[in-house]
Amino acid sequence: MFIILLLSKILIKILNITGKGATSLPGKLALKLKPGILFHLSRGVYCICVTGTNGKTTTCAMIEHGMKNNNIPCFINKSGANMLGGVATAFIKNSNLFGKPKCRYAVLECDENSLPLITNSINAKIIVVTNIFRDQLDRYAEVNTTFDKIKQGIENSPNATIVLNADCPLTYSLKFHCKNDVVSFGVNGNGKGNVPSDSPFCPCCSSRLKYNSVMYAQLGDFCCPNCKYKRVTPDLCATDVHGSSFILDGKSITLALGGIYNVYNFLSASSVLNLLHLNYLPLQSFGGSFGRMENFYCDNRKITVMLVKNPVGFSNCINYAFGRFGEFESVFALNDNDADGKDVSWIWDVDFSAVKSRKNYTVGKRAYDMALRLKYDGIVPTVIDGEDYSKLIALIKNGNTDFVIFSTYTAMMNLRHLLIENFGGDEFWQ
Repeated sequence: MFIILLLSKILIKILNITGKGATSLPGKLALKLKPGILFHLSRGVYCICVTGTNGKTTTCAMIEHGMKNNNIPCFINKSGANMLGGVATAFIKNSNLFGKPKCRYAVLECDENSLPLITNSINAKIIVVTNIFRDQLDRYAEVNTTFDKIKQGIENSPNATIVLNADCPLTYSLKFHCKNDVVSFGVNGNGKGNVPSDSPFCPCCSSRLKYNSVMYAQLGDFCCPNCKYKRVTPDLCATDVHGSSFILDGKSITLALGGIYNVYNFLSASSVLNLLHLNYLPLQSFGGSFGRMENFYCDNRKITVMLVKNPVGFSNCINYAFGRFGEFESVFALNDNDADGKDVSWIWDVDFSAVKSRKNYTVGKRAYDMALRLKYDGIVPTVIDGEDYSKLIALIKNGNTDFVIFSTYTAMMNLRHLLIENFGGDEFWQ
């Protein structure tokens, strides 16, 4: 194993020096040479896995932020490389050449499809499931496929404590399919829900669910009129929610991050810190992770990058930006690479009705598809053909207002490099 770790660490150095970032490749190499290496490297490490459709990266970064503020060293697959190779790379970085861990706590973002492979290779102590929504159709198919993969991952970890979103009827129904200890989080509110649900039916009997209140999509105070499956009172519950402020355990909380979805991310991360008997109040100061409401500055003007990858997440970002920000110009960046999903038909399920920017642009491999979709909502954008992000940078530099960039994953990664080059910031692996 010494030689394998030495080769992997040399590869990590080379990739970082060349500016490519050591994300998955070193782990893939190590797994190819020694398929069981992850089992050995994870021995003696307290593993916290975070999975689900939306919020994985932010929740992991929040947990890391909280643990560090409680003086508990941990490591994380910070770059968002959340498949088996990326998790293996994180463990290689955390080990010495003899496979001994430097930190005893791991916070691991886990792709839903990869969760069974990951939990088959490590001893997970906590598994967080943030939510289950429709995602990339060519990778995840429909939500039942995602549900089954997460269930398999939990079945590999019979001793793990499962942290579930009590407001998501599909997510919380995992409780009925596992024998693990379960803790839950949720929001007590009187929301009307301005993001359409993509799972309106009961996961137990397929009847249409009824709601007393809806926070967004299918998240809310639900009840099935047929089988009586209903929302439980969450173990950790936010009340009196007003924007990013709410009451939790009798304390007034105000988050640095906006959006109801970040309230849920805070609650999932706080549930983990509670299990570790750590103070969750430092999470209030968490400012975000790369590409997720990340800010760059051109003179005194702000450029905000918001990662979008499915209808619910995209609709939430639009509603938040146009509800909370001042005047800005909008950029919609759409790619169809493997990491984005080849099928871009999901953009037709996004609610663009809140878009009211004076100028709008589309960019990316599928810029014309995005322009067509916007046209059906009465929005006529300027199309930047292909991935000509340098033209977008020039528009930002010559502009006189803020910009908000709604971007799919690979477009964000390619554009982000130019944003850092022109406006400063750290690379995603730093």
